[in-house]
Amino acid sequence: MDSENEKEKKSKKKISNIEKEDLKDKNSLNSTETDSTNKKIDNNKTKIDEFIEKNNEIKKFDLLFLIDATGSMSSYIRAAKEESENISTELRNSYPEYNFQYGYIFYRDPIDSKGDIHETINLTDNVNSLPAQIKAIRAYGGGDLPEDWVGAYKLANEKISWRNGIKTIIHLADAGAHGNEFTLSDKYPEESQKLKDELLKCSQNKINIFGYVIQEDARNSFNKCQEYYKNNGGNYEICDFMIKNNYKYDYSDESEESSEEEEISYKKKIKDKKYLKSEESDEDESFKDKKCKKEKKSKKKEKSYECYGCDYSDESEKSSEEEETKCKKKKNKKKKESEEEEICYKKKKQKIKNI
Repeated sequence: MDSENEKEKKSKKKISNIEKEDLKDKNSLNSTETDSTNKKIDNNKTKIDEFIEKNNEIKKFDLLFLIDATGSMSSYIRAAKEESENISTELRNSYPEYNFQYGYIFYRDPIDSKGDIHETINLTDNVNSLPAQIKAIRAYGGGDLPEDWVGAYKLANEKISWRNGIKTIIHLADAGAHGNEFTLSDKYPEESQKLKDELLKCSQNKINIFGYVIQEDARNSFNKCQEYYKNNGGNYEICDFMIKNNYKYDYSDESEESSEEEEISYKKKIKDKKYLKSEESDEDESFKDKKCKKEKKSKKKEKSYECYGCDYSDESEKSSEEEETKCKKKKNKKKKESEEEEICYKKKKQKIKNI
């Protein structure tokens, strides 16, 4: 009996030792992963810090975030927003002598999905106004895998009020650009040259670009852009978007992907804002045409009612067919009475002549 108890104790001790070793291995593995992630994040910060230290003569810093806001970004959009705010805050705290301005371009893919709209927040030093505007942005749209990088950089060149100082773009993307030179296969090959043209303008305007790779699909486009940009004398660095869960924020319960109804109402809202570029879809146009025809029809009816001497100025009380026939009868009656009066008058006149 005692020997059996001793055996049981020994086996339990062995199991507990094995479990301890497993736990130790897990902790060491997690710490290694965390260290590598932190190293990559620190490396990204170091790249930006190095650049600032090289260009510390002018104390004006304009920072524009280009963020992919298509449907595929629904799992990452919140992480991208938070990362942009963290970068802004850290730079402001690390370099208090600089005057910072921040702006945003949330781009989608109107090339492949007509209803998609880019959203622009111009550069501003009013940091307090930005969080509410950024929070309102939703991830939607984007037909195929590549997105409209051309549209994003075009807005950066044409719609952003850059100052004479340090100009920097931080581009966060999970998908590549349109054009066969930037994506392995694409149905819009003409976009390659357009993107090169916009990148050349950025280079000539001395804008520094930091590309943040969220998903590997974007890496090839970033590599090609970097190669072209550096060949044209520009500064272009590529960083890894390493936040927890290996490239992915865990927001499975709080997905920011919009439903179809939310998308439609959201599009209507953003079309009303002054700082947005709005594009009307074919459906909107056909709806407008129908509305216009309806208004013309109602105006025509109003005019016809006026002819019969009836007052129908209030459109909500439209005349029925019975009322219309009544008006016609009234008009005919008046006409008949006037004809009878005329005949009577002619007879009287004739009698006077005869006398």
